Amino acid sequence: MNPKGKNSSIAALILGIVSIVLCFPYILSALAMACGIVGIICATNGQKYCLEAGQPTGLATAGLVLSIIGLTLSSISFFTCTLCVTCVGFVL
Repeated sequence: MNPKGKNSSIAALILGIVSIVLCFPYILSALAMACGIVGIICATNGQKYCLEAGQPTGLATAGLVLSIIGLTLSSISFFTCTLCVTCVGFVL
């Protein structure tokens, strides 16, 4: 495997896992969104490098899927918790 493609794919996989783990605490969900976005970028770069080298893209695909799931969950968590905090603020 191309070292650039392998490194980008591993980074995407790690960032995808981190974004899923950090998406549930409200305070860390913004960080999880950032990890998800960077993971998607790394995964697409990893796929591109692997395809150019004729290598399998399974690691990059797994990182892409995990990053998309983490970004989606963290976005939902962040915006729903923000909405709840805002509503409670109006009641008080």
